[in-house]
Amino acid sequence: MYFVKHPRRRLTVLAALVLLAGVGGCSGRYPVTGKVAFADGAPLEEGTVVCEMKEGDQTIMARGTLQRDGTFKLGTEKPGDGAKPGKYRVLVMPRSLTDAEAAITPPIIDPKWQRYETSGLELEVKPQGTNDLNITVTKPQLRRRT
Repeated sequence: MYFVKHPRRRLTVLAALVLLAGVGGCSGRYPVTGKVAFADGAPLEEGTVVCEMKEGDQTIMARGTLQRDGTFKLGTEKPGDGAKPGKYRVLVMPRSLTDAEAAITPPIIDPKWQRYETSGLELEVKPQGTNDLNITVTKPQLRRRT
């Protein structure tokens, strides 16, 4: 009955509850973490994981910068702020090389990982549970001279 007699107190409590609901993760994005490594366990130390989802005629993107240990956190609007729920196509981009570096440095990962159409990687972001994406990449295949 205290709240009925004091409507101002009731509004203050209601405003506090609304504020807490906003802080609790109602942004519509959920944390996604993962790691990119080679089959031998060595991490891909530099690069970006890029995810794309179609929502009607709109494209939703999320990306995460690789740390030295190969780990990343996806972000949609800012680094690490999470991704919207849904199914994403995924690609891995190694660190960009300058033209001079590219001329003398062979690719560090197989180019197939750098395209949605060839990576074969998918991610489903769910509102409950953990959203982990661990990716094993391969090195480029050596071409045999004939």
